[in-house]
Amino acid sequence: MIRYNSELRKEYLISIVIIILIAVPCFFLNVLSGALVVAMGLLLLLVRFVADRKRYARIADLSNSIDQILHGVEDVSFEEYQEGEVAILSSEVHKMVIRLREQASQLLADKRFLSDSIADIAHQLRTPLTSMNIVVDMFSVEELSDDKRFNLLSEMMQGLNRIEWLINTLLKMSKIDADTVFFEEKEYKLADMLRRASDMLAVPLDIHNIALKLNVPEDAVVRGDMMWTCESIANILKNCMEHTPENGTIEINVKDTPIFAEITITDTGCGFDPEDLPHVFERFYRGKVAITTSIGIGLALSKMIVERQSGTIRAANREEPEHGAKFVVRFYKTKR
Repeated sequence: MIRYNSELRKEYLISIVIIILIAVPCFFLNVLSGALVVAMGLLLLLVRFVADRKRYARIADLSNSIDQILHGVEDVSFEEYQEGEVAILSSEVHKMVIRLREQASQLLADKRFLSDSIADIAHQLRTPLTSMNIVVDMFSVEELSDDKRFNLLSEMMQGLNRIEWLINTLLKMSKIDADTVFFEEKEYKLADMLRRASDMLAVPLDIHNIALKLNVPEDAVVRGDMMWTCESIANILKNCMEHTPENGTIEINVKDTPIFAEITITDTGCGFDPEDLPHVFERFYRGKVAITTSIGIGLALSKMIVERQSGTIRAANREEPEHGAKFVVRFYKTKR
């Protein structure tokens, strides 16, 4: 490798010229002195040549290792050097390779997650679309009564609403994932936010005769994005409503302290299966007690919104004597 390095060749030639220029005057003064200068100069040049040859051999090995990695070889190990610039170069390249392997592994995991998510989305869309296709075919029957047509139209509207909710929720989650959502930092009253979240479900709660109890101090305030937080709480209430039988109760309690504000939402439904609790907030996860129309992204979106505002959220089962689910959302009033 030294043979093809023009800079080193020039340096060796310059060194030889310097040795000659120093040796010639010495020869005129004393032959022994001139010979000694030449010998010492050549010895130093030989030492440098051996050192350069060894260093460039290490660089060649390092270059060969990098070339193997570029060609897909996974089990490439870098030789450990104790000192010198080659040791520093080898260490930095080793760090870079580790980082690239971690990124490649993460990209592969993201690719698999995206593939699974697309499959889940396609499955969730296929169900209402298949139902709507059947309804459309049934509309073509001339003997249908007006009541039957009205029921079919209502079923179609439910399918369209489900598709719209799914698409809107997925878009919101993708925006949060891409960090394109700006969360405001404004002070607002928890009572106003919780009333707005409750109003979004007022009609279905009334249809199913589910009572909603709201216990919140009027002076409880937090800083954050009221609209996004309202979205998060509404999704939790929607989940509670779907698992609460008729004549049941959903209760919201707020604990306000100088450090945090805690929102506890409970229902009188069937609660969570113990095996489902660790996965409640995972995307597209449907628990054992999930309803047939459940998609499994509402609670995932709630978790993303709360955590992006430095809050925490957890799910549990209510303690005896009553059964049901319990969600605890906590927003801190100081920077964590």
